[in-house]
Amino acid sequence: MNRFRPYYKYLLAVRWYFGTGVVAGLVYALASGAGLPLMTKVVFPMLFRETNPAEKPWIVWIQSTLGLGEISQDRLLLFTCLWIPLVFIIRAVAGYSNSMLIQYSGLRVIESIRTDLFIKLQHLPLSFFKRNKSGDLLARLMSDAELLRQVVVNNSSDLIKQPATLVFALGSLIYMAVQDHSFFIALVALITVPFSVMLIRSAGKRLAARARSLQQRGGDLTAALSESLQSPLEIRAYNLEERQIGMFRRRVREMLKLTMKVAKYRMAISPSIEVVAAAGFAASLYFGVRSGMRLEDFLSLGMALYMSYEPVKKLGLVHSQLKQGAAAAERIEFILHEPDDLEDQASPAPFSPPREAIRFENLSFAYGEEPVLKNISLSIPIGQVVALVGPSGAGKSTFAQLIPRFYDPQSGSINFDGTDIRRFAKKDLRNSIAVVPQMPSLFLGSIAENIRIGRENATDEEVREAARRAHADEFIRTLPEGYETQVGERGDLLSGGQRQRIAIARAFLKDAPILILDEATSALDSESEAMVQQALAALVKGRTTFIIAHRYSTITIADRVLVFQQGRITGDGNHETLRLTDPTYQAMIGSQLLGAGI
Repeated sequence: MNRFRPYYKYLLAVRWYFGTGVVAGLVYALASGAGLPLMTKVVFPMLFRETNPAEKPWIVWIQSTLGLGEISQDRLLLFTCLWIPLVFIIRAVAGYSNSMLIQYSGLRVIESIRTDLFIKLQHLPLSFFKRNKSGDLLARLMSDAELLRQVVVNNSSDLIKQPATLVFALGSLIYMAVQDHSFFIALVALITVPFSVMLIRSAGKRLAARARSLQQRGGDLTAALSESLQSPLEIRAYNLEERQIGMFRRRVREMLKLTMKVAKYRMAISPSIEVVAAAGFAASLYFGVRSGMRLEDFLSLGMALYMSYEPVKKLGLVHSQLKQGAAAAERIEFILHEPDDLEDQASPAPFSPPREAIRFENLSFAYGEEPVLKNISLSIPIGQVVALVGPSGAGKSTFAQLIPRFYDPQSGSINFDGTDIRRFAKKDLRNSIAVVPQMPSLFLGSIAENIRIGRENATDEEVREAARRAHADEFIRTLPEGYETQVGERGDLLSGGQRQRIAIARAFLKDAPILILDEATSALDSESEAMVQQALAALVKGRTTFIIAHRYSTITIADRVLVFQQGRITGDGNHETLRLTDPTYQAMIGSQLLGAGI
């Protein structure tokens, strides 16, 4: 259980519920492990006149303490008939309370685990999401967290309740052995317990590796399902239905095989222990009969033996779950222990937007071993509109993404008025930057809620004004519910151009001093593009703007053009100058004029 020690902190918040549940479990264990065997051994013989109540010291003690006088046969029968259902009522109430309180504790624990995982994911750099499949991360957040909950809560309770049941049952067994002088018979029965432990450990070793593979395959399956659900258009356009179905069937079949392998070892534990227990019982029967043991004594002993083996069986299942839980913990720790390469400094510098220039000094960046930007140095005066152009993979998008610290360079720095941006808190830095991505994401909710992401405390009028400036107000008013229209998952209920204009409206509403526009007009038709170009021309005034440009019309609003080629800036000037002097830029303009885009 040391493997799961870091996760017991989640129980602290529900310690009273969990503790009460454990106490209820102990009461259940006492009623199960000691109540019935002792009833069979002590009370039944008196009822059936096998023994005299007056010969029992505890009966005499009860008589004298409570002043009951002699306990008649009828009184004892009435007491027993009341006691049997009472034991089962206590057992039922304790078992129910244990289950409900442990269940509630478990739900609170999984809530905390998933919340911590989600918080961690929100703060990890973009590079982490480029390396990992979203479906696999979702599986870690959902199914792996659920497995870990079972270990931390349910199994922790069982690791207290089942050993307690075993101890009470063994106590009953020892008591009976003392009363009947049948130590040898009890020892013969109990000698099978070590064999049960060996079976549990052997199955657990085989289970561990297969559980790890099963969790990984579960993540792969979720990733494949997520990929198919996010790409319905491409699947139908390229007739990939049968390919996707075949791939999904293969993954489901792999999951089936691994699940059966895990189940084979897990489900074998209980029947194996039952076989061992049956062997112990048979040996006890043999020696009991040979030694002249009375039937009622042997039945009491047999019930105590049964009560002893039940918790051993359940502990075997707990052991198998621990192995599966260990695999789940590894997958969860993959997220929790992922270092945040973009962590804020312990004492961030006070932030203020740049007033003079943004300087890039000897800037180099690589994705893994692949260099993307190579030793770039330049200065961007505040208020300048800069277009970044170049072929795909030249580094222009990466260059822009370094400004809000979506990534950090391997060497060099970006400075606001001489201060390295890594000294600022990321939140303060990003509050001063508005980003319009090439493929904007809309969140579940209304159009107004999605625009208000730019500034959460904006009034309704400010939201509408931002939409008007982005030329989105016109189409929004034509919708049945206007600004309260739901956009659907990822904005699928809107067209690409409409989603783009809502993203632009966010930037208007944020009113940040620095803008990054990544193909901001690429999804618009000609009429909408003309309107948005006018809006963008007004938006960029007085703001430092970086436009990742692929259209000639976008470049024309820029004061300065940077030409990227293989990670370096090969051209730097205004549009007219570069059009006449830079061969690379001339080629790009030529392809644009031919309609190919740049």
